[in-house]
Amino acid sequence: MPLVKPAVIGSLLITRLRGSTILRSTIAKNAASLYVIQFANYIIPIITISYLVRVLGPTSYGVVAFAQSLINYFMVFVDYGFNLSTTRSISVQRDDLNAISRVVFNTWVAKVTLSVLGLVGLGLLIFCVPFIAELSLLMLTLYGIVIGNVLMPVWLFQGMERMETIALINLGSRILATIAMLLMIHKPEDYLLYAALLSGSALASGLVGAFLGIRMFKLRPVRPSWSGIWAALREGWLLFIGTVSGNVYVTGNAFVLGMLTNHTVVGYYSAAERVVRGLSGLLGPVSQAAFPSASKMAATSRVGALRQVRSILMLMSAVGLVLSGLLFFGASTLVHVLLGPAYEPSVAVVRVLAPLPALISISTVFGLQVILPFRKDWVFTSILVTAALLDLAAALLLVPSFGESGMGLALLLTEIFVTSATGLACLHYGLNPVVRRRADYLSSEEITNASRL
Repeated sequence: MPLVKPAVIGSLLITRLRGSTILRSTIAKNAASLYVIQFANYIIPIITISYLVRVLGPTSYGVVAFAQSLINYFMVFVDYGFNLSTTRSISVQRDDLNAISRVVFNTWVAKVTLSVLGLVGLGLLIFCVPFIAELSLLMLTLYGIVIGNVLMPVWLFQGMERMETIALINLGSRILATIAMLLMIHKPEDYLLYAALLSGSALASGLVGAFLGIRMFKLRPVRPSWSGIWAALREGWLLFIGTVSGNVYVTGNAFVLGMLTNHTVVGYYSAAERVVRGLSGLLGPVSQAAFPSASKMAATSRVGALRQVRSILMLMSAVGLVLSGLLFFGASTLVHVLLGPAYEPSVAVVRVLAPLPALISISTVFGLQVILPFRKDWVFTSILVTAALLDLAAALLLVPSFGESGMGLALLLTEIFVTSATGLACLHYGLNPVVRRRADYLSSEEITNASRL
């Protein structure tokens, strides 16, 4: 079964958004830019995965996936929720250059501090844990991805709703890294070189992104203050707990699976998850592009914010269902074409994970467009913490009997919980984006004020 081209899905989404009276052209423009990033982050790896998994083989590919999964925890630690909290702050203060400059430089210093702590933590793990020590050179090489992430101010560009430049940076660096990989990676023993290419790409794009961010927005050098750094940490700490928890099941399952099985099983699971995440990732740009607008609108117009959410929800859920159907019915073809016959066990994993796009299309909108813009951060965090515990418990029960398919089932159960919990939270707080009656959008204070007019 042929894959749906990302350009087709992007065109459908953006055309629908432009037709809305609520969604402005800025959202459509930034969504298009985010689709370029998504192409770099998901589609290019899907294109190259056919080569990579065949050259490295399930075991070497599993080794890299296991190491990347651990490094992703450090990346989330360094992000500290800034991609959500700082984006939200910048979107509200975007007209105040001095305020934005303070937020940016305080955030950067906070991230550098956290990255140093993360490196120390990785060193302790290498020193204390034998099976991590065996991969010490691979782990340290991949830590360059974390440093590149520190430098890249995605939160600045997203908060200012100017994603086109950073999209081109990411696309260019990924294309160059892919060309280098095809020229230089030829055998299973080249997995360390592959890790170096990933880190080099992240560092290069981070440096360019930081330079252009300062130039484009005319940021003024501001001496970071401890009070400002602490304020940034305090603003993002709840979201940090939530994103760390979410990382357990979004990017950390390969690490959990490696602890319970072996690198070959990790290779089967990670390759299948990469395919599913690649298609699921096509849903993200519209929601991410709308997040700054939703955050600003939620502070001024409850009605407008929820109306915007309804438009996005209807469209994304429809596309999510289509993608889930493609994954389920085309699992065998996708695995054989993209991964090769050596990855036959991955077919079952793809089928188990097939409902993810449909689920993620709904939970992402509820989370990024409703719960966070209306500052229900503790609700967001509580859901993700519970989801992480559920994922770990399900993995411990299912993996010993079902291997890579058991890990897939654990992830599916977790995503079902997240979708249900975010939907119920929206209903509980009177933030249901589906209803159309104006009264359902209004708080009790707004209803009282309206009745007096």
